Amino acid sequence: MTCRRLVPLVLTAAFALAALPGRPAPAAAAAKAPTEIAGLAIGADAESLRDRLDLSRLAPLWDRPWLIRANLKPTKGFSAGYVILGGCATTNRVERVRLKYKDGSLALFNKLAKELTARYGVPLPVTGKKDAKYKGLRWLFGTNKATGLDILLEHFENGTDEETAGNIIRLTDNGAIAQERACYDGLVRGTPEPQPAFPLFDIDDSWLLPK
Repeated sequence: MTCRRLVPLVLTAAFALAALPGRPAPAAAAAKAPTEIAGLAIGADAESLRDRLDLSRLAPLWDRPWLIRANLKPTKGFSAGYVILGGCATTNRVERVRLKYKDGSLALFNKLAKELTARYGVPLPVTGKKDAKYKGLRWLFGTNKATGLDILLEHFENGTDEETAGNIIRLTDNGAIAQERACYDGLVRGTPEPQPAFPLFDIDDSWLLPK
């Protein structure tokens, strides 16, 4: 049996052991959290990354306006990527880095998973949509996901409506993102909910359905 075939078996066995009652938390909780990938560091100021990011097209996230997205300029080893910046508690601070590898093979996913497991300990498996061939692993640094930093490694074999096929890695400062949300909530608390500017007439079911 080759080493390549052993990787999924080793990871599966590790997940099973980690899930047993009384087992300690994954080693990543105690390991030193990584804060940078491909020259993009959590906590960096976007202004210092002008040669890496397209800052001419900054846009708030539609459903989370306290966060700002900046797309990555073409970068070796990756086919796409972006960073999420603070938009309330901080200004232009990198709080998430999300990159899609140029190599979208399962072999690369297994190689990355093996290396990350060697560095940071046993990850937590992440479940995906049942109709998509998906593999996801998360390494959490800190006592809980809400306040710690985490790494998410994903493989989409066939892709979904939201994501094309391939391998993705994501570094997130969850505590910082929570602070951005708290800042935004504090600003809008007690103020009237903004109303859409269009249309001026009352809508009915015919507006909500295609015709």
